[in-house]
Amino acid sequence: MNHEKTVADYSTGEIKELNDNFVQFYVDNMDLIIDINRKNPTAGTILLWIVKHMDKSNALVVSQTAICDALDIHRNTVTNAVNFLKENKALDVFKSGTTNVYAINEQVAWKDIAENKKFAHFSAKVFLSANEQPKFQTKLVGHVVKKRPNRQSRQKKLDTIAGIGGSATMLSISIFSLIQIFA
Repeated sequence: MNHEKTVADYSTGEIKELNDNFVQFYVDNMDLIIDINRKNPTAGTILLWIVKHMDKSNALVVSQTAICDALDIHRNTVTNAVNFLKENKALDVFKSGTTNVYAINEQVAWKDIAENKKFAHFSAKVFLSANEQPKFQTKLVGHVVKKRPNRQSRQKKLDTIAGIGGSATMLSISIFSLIQIFA
């Protein structure tokens, strides 16, 4: 698996290899992560799960229900583990209405280049479990739905292929007229 991507700097024409799809953990806080895993393994699992799914500004919008579904754990367990992580300053939880925005402490783990830390917590990746999504088919722009051609469109297609350009009815009338003339 390749963890680098090639990026062109359009102003200089320079080609660079950058890390892609990575998370950096800071050594000076590895003891915190080890301690979290030792004292509360579920909190450690939730921390790493959020790190895995967070965006490049260390944030993830996700409900506790989705965390429960994804990790197959009880809601109270998630609540207790998140509180443990907050107490240990590994993450913080912000509210947007009734929605939880989980933000990993950027001094524990970071998913982007260091100069972008000033933008942490302002955008988020959203994670919904299957149970939270409505059970309906969308008719959004760009949503491709195969249509069954009706009789007229099939005939137009046949006429176009045959190079006729008119309908089959006009063709049959024309052929009938020619037969009548030469008969």
